Amino acid sequence: MEATSKTEKTSFIKIIFFGNFPFGGPSANLVRNFAMSLTENKNNQLEIILPTGNCYGKTDDIESKRKAKFGSVNYRYMSYKNHPKNIFAKIFEMFFGVLNTLIYLIICRIKERKNITIFYNTEFSFPFLLLSKLLNNKFIFILPEFYEKPNSDNYAMSGFKWKIFYFHMKHIIKYADRFFVASYYLKDYIQNTLKSKKEVYVLPNVIDPSIFELENIKPFKENIITIGYTGNPTRKDGILDLIKSFSILNKKFPNTHLLVIGDRTNGESLVPQLLQYATENGSEKNITFTGLVAFSKIPELLNSCQILALTRPNGVFAEAGFPTKLGEYFSCKKPVLITKVGDIPRYFTNHEQVVLADPENIESIVKGFEAIITDNALSNRLGLSGYKWMNDNLNYLNISKKISDFISA
Repeated sequence: MEATSKTEKTSFIKIIFFGNFPFGGPSANLVRNFAMSLTENKNNQLEIILPTGNCYGKTDDIESKRKAKFGSVNYRYMSYKNHPKNIFAKIFEMFFGVLNTLIYLIICRIKERKNITIFYNTEFSFPFLLLSKLLNNKFIFILPEFYEKPNSDNYAMSGFKWKIFYFHMKHIIKYADRFFVASYYLKDYIQNTLKSKKEVYVLPNVIDPSIFELENIKPFKENIITIGYTGNPTRKDGILDLIKSFSILNKKFPNTHLLVIGDRTNGESLVPQLLQYATENGSEKNITFTGLVAFSKIPELLNSCQILALTRPNGVFAEAGFPTKLGEYFSCKKPVLITKVGDIPRYFTNHEQVVLADPENIESIVKGFEAIITDNALSNRLGLSGYKWMNDNLNYLNISKKISDFISA
């Protein structure tokens, strides 16, 4: 084994990520765990490059050092450490961060010979893809989702961003060497719509379950069945369907409670309007909205629940993406209710790993909750089988070799 490892070539890997790190939302969690999986291979020398600073509300999640390390993962900021609020400072941050990153990649190419550049999502990817081609570096995309075209009521800035995204998806990404995608929808888009013959690896998520495997956690409320949700509580996650279905469920099962963990990471809080919606449905006294919390507090909150839920509606975002929180739910060994959108029916069987409900169908969601509440054997089986599926398919330790081999091939 030692002789073989000495002959293996070292891979110099740079992950470029325009987002919060090491915490600050689903994308940060995915990139962090993805990077950790690659560092399991000692022949991989990896660094995460952050052209722009963090923007994550008022929590203690954000590292203040310009160059830091999280576990086995090195990362560095190429501009501000924290995203500025002034519009001119934002423009400068973007320009300087991108330019500085491009220069740094050239220096790394000279020092380290050939690099592998991994780019998360598509935004601002063109100059990095072009540079990789010029430097003869391998370029790999991680594509986590496909954005929906915004409606006419909210088309100004969001419409402009969507056009940039769609331009990249249609004309730019096909020049990459390989792809990691979150769903078979995206794999089909690359292979059939773009007619690309490049290799595509479907990677729904990467998870470090040890963070969520806690014991002796007190229930959120004694003698109460708490249904938990975590994430950005917007339409994309079906938060209104969750509140409405819970309101009906709570009338039949008064010993139930709903815990909504999270909020927007930037901008005005969503909690006031969600509380108003809960009030309109008569369930505000039995719902707790935590607002934005530090990532370090989420494992304990999730483990304090008895049921975990995700009621995503239909939509391109649901077809093309995979909910990163699902791996976190499974890691807690709790029964999970989830709607049948995207790849979910491909991976799961109703009442085996999860309870499946029809999207945007309040009656179906309520019946799903009722099944878990009234059947202890089902509840226990779901917790264990969901955990096993996560461990086999998403645990960064168990899939690290597959990821590393795909990158290096």
